[in-house]
Amino acid sequence: MDEEEVWTGVGMMGAGEVWTECLMLAAKTLLKKCFCAAQHLHICLLMFTDPEVSCQFGQSCILPCSFQAGQSLIIHWYHLTPTKTGVHSYYDNKDQWGHQDQRFRGRMSLFQDQFSKGNASLQLTGVMVQDEGPYQAERCGSSES
Repeated sequence: MDEEEVWTGVGMMGAGEVWTECLMLAAKTLLKKCFCAAQHLHICLLMFTDPEVSCQFGQSCILPCSFQAGQSLIIHWYHLTPTKTGVHSYYDNKDQWGHQDQRFRGRMSLFQDQFSKGNASLQLTGVMVQDEGPYQAERCGSSES
């Protein structure tokens, strides 16, 4: 399977608005293998936000993400800085805060009641200049290895 890279960008616009821009995946789904736990093999589907999202500085912003519902659910959101900063993780049927960067603490949430509908969108509250940059979501489904 050919892999094609897709990136989202977040930048600053006039009047403190934050926008995201995404180069869309060209016709194929990008699959990537990853090991999320010692004795489980997880296949991760990389997902990216819609082409354009605008937010007001200091307000809330939703980065949309959808997937095909099913299997056990593992979601990881990243801020793609040079260090791939952890923004939000969800697995074992609960939010996981261990890998979340300090500056995102208390400002990120998922719509857990929407998981059954394939919604893994991320809500960011209190948008700051430091939130600028690309974001990526990974949805992993597990199977025993």
